[in-house]
Amino acid sequence: MAMKEIVVGTAISKAAGRKKGSLRIGTLPDGSPMEIPVVIVRGSKPGPVLWLHGCVHGNEYCGTFIIHEMLSRLRPAALTGTVVALPALNITAFQKGQRMSPFEGFAGGDLNRNFPGDATGTLTQQMAYAIYKPLKRHATHLVDFHTAMTEDVAWALYADVGGKTGKESEKMARAFGYRSTLPAPPTILGGSALMTAAKDGIPAMIVECGGKGPAFTQEAMRDGADRLENILRALGMVKGAVVDHGKLNYFSNFAWVHATKGGLFQRSVRCGDRIEPGSVLGQYYDLHGRPNGEALAPKGGIVLAIHPGPMIGSGETLIHIGLDPREV
Repeated sequence: MAMKEIVVGTAISKAAGRKKGSLRIGTLPDGSPMEIPVVIVRGSKPGPVLWLHGCVHGNEYCGTFIIHEMLSRLRPAALTGTVVALPALNITAFQKGQRMSPFEGFAGGDLNRNFPGDATGTLTQQMAYAIYKPLKRHATHLVDFHTAMTEDVAWALYADVGGKTGKESEKMARAFGYRSTLPAPPTILGGSALMTAAKDGIPAMIVECGGKGPAFTQEAMRDGADRLENILRALGMVKGAVVDHGKLNYFSNFAWVHATKGGLFQRSVRCGDRIEPGSVLGQYYDLHGRPNGEALAPKGGIVLAIHPGPMIGSGETLIHIGLDPREV
């Protein structure tokens, strides 16, 4: 029996093997096409279609490297199902080394708040539409890679939407096994690929690994690929025993805390640390090197991300806190 055709842009898979191509997601200001790379690795047996994408935010490169490391390990003959990988989603932001496209001239340029997109909308809405259309058509599972601010970032979210979709999302998150994990309720992250996919019945999770730009390590990248491979084992896509990462810290939600002033800044906590209300997060200094106040935690929980310094502007994100951690 012939396999069902999988088409993502010019990458077309009709049988076991590896196909590469590109997906047009918009038009550049000079009228030329805006295209992103696509890799389809298809196994010899039918099974799940695991969709992987990185750099929804252009300067979050660690996910791109994790995806490439995972792709280098895949062998079609040993794979059940298909992996569809888009390693650099927000391509013009990726090239520029910034969060959003430099060509987005309108409000709402965050690609991860614009799914499922709009074919006649803003540039970012058109990008989201072009990406989500084949995702919805083909994907049975989604892993969306992001990064934060420092190399020690390591946490995850899964779509806690109930039913089979929610259970399957949790299975992926537990197979990935980051100790800090948020069961994300459907009331948050509206317009994200995570929630849009989950509401369409596609189990989904987000991985937050490493920091923006080059702020991640080879160890974090290889560990991320190892954990991603464990998801493939959990989904029955590759053979081998599924690693049990043990109990995880689940959160009720998260809180973004912004700096109330600017200055030189040195952090006092690392990702994964437990903090209490009033804990010292870091020290401000003036340009003469004199201490100029402490940054204190307004809430308790676990540190998910923290500003690295050496300078912080008033209103910038100071810390991201996982609230009400409980071991599950």
